[in-house]
Amino acid sequence: MILALILATIICIIAAVITFKLTQVEDKNYSSDSSLANMMNIYLIWLPGGLIVIGIIGLIWFFI
Repeated sequence: MILALILATIICIIAAVITFKLTQVEDKNYSSDSSLANMMNIYLIWLPGGLIVIGIIGLIWFFI
């Protein structure tokens, strides 16, 4: 249970850091569509992918 809490905290911190990094970039050709596309890319592709990788590593570690 503690491991799950630690992993959830780490994932939330990583997501927050990525979000803050994206919002600090100043783009001269700002478009809300491209900003939304970047955020969707992170939260719909990279974050779930990272969770799956962490889950697989956790399962392998648990069974070894």
